Amino acid sequence: MAKKYKKTKINYYQIKVNLKNAPTQKIKDVKSKFKKAIGFKNLKVQFIDQGDGTVSAIESREINVRYLGGALVYTQEKNIPPKWNQENKKLEAININGFNGLGYDAAFFYDSENMIIAIESKVPGPTLESFCNLLRQNFTLPNFEIIVVTSTNDYEKFLNSKGVRNLEIKMLSLDNVPEKKSKIRGVMETKDLVDTIEGSYIDVKIAAGSDRNKLLNFNAIKQLANFAVTSAGFKHEVTKFKVDIVDLDSGKVEPIDLITNRIFDYIQVEQVTTINKFSITEKITQIEGFYLKRRPKLDKAYRI
Repeated sequence: MAKKYKKTKINYYQIKVNLKNAPTQKIKDVKSKFKKAIGFKNLKVQFIDQGDGTVSAIESREINVRYLGGALVYTQEKNIPPKWNQENKKLEAININGFNGLGYDAAFFYDSENMIIAIESKVPGPTLESFCNLLRQNFTLPNFEIIVVTSTNDYEKFLNSKGVRNLEIKMLSLDNVPEKKSKIRGVMETKDLVDTIEGSYIDVKIAAGSDRNKLLNFNAIKQLANFAVTSAGFKHEVTKFKVDIVDLDSGKVEPIDLITNRIFDYIQVEQVTTINKFSITEKITQIEGFYLKRRPKLDKAYRI
């Protein structure tokens, strides 16, 4: 019987800490703290809640001093789907006595020097938000945020711009995938509108108006951008997030799409019915290979 293989997408993110004008030793200390945390102290960390279950770390190991390779697992404990009984031709409950639930793993590869993590995007599976919550709830770390790694340094241009004149978002409506909540006012209402009228997608344009000196609320757009770049694989995935920024130095308006410019790769492993050490090791090895090919450009654009 031929082996079945499954592709999964790898997204790249940078852990961002405010280190502007920080001395070299402080930068080293921050990098060291995050590396120790993502090592997950021999996996002795408290799990955190996600959707219908929990997320925990199941592997993390050092690779050549600079890197860590590991995996998280999402355990679905509620709303377990039924199984199909071929003999009786009917759906039946899955017997999970003696187990917590259904497990879905996601491998990651972490560069402690640039503080960049390459992580599997799987549905169902651990989310980027859960990865961050694991760190925040188990370790004492400086305040941090996650930024998407782009093929150019567009996100940095966005963050360091004078402001945003126009914003355009395209949000899909997908079936049979989990919901991702947003704290941004208006996002949940927009998602509800798409579902209520049974639409496939919605394209929203917001402009500052005819006054060239007027800018949109930057903090709100920044929060919305963070939701957008982490929405991949959820019920309402954002496939376009275009901002017209005002360049801080020249004052010119420059269009940037934070979704289409982000980098990603695909790994492929044999499809198995259980999480095993071999498949996780193979996935980490593949992610490492992709990352090392990209590293020269990442070192140049994202060096801390």
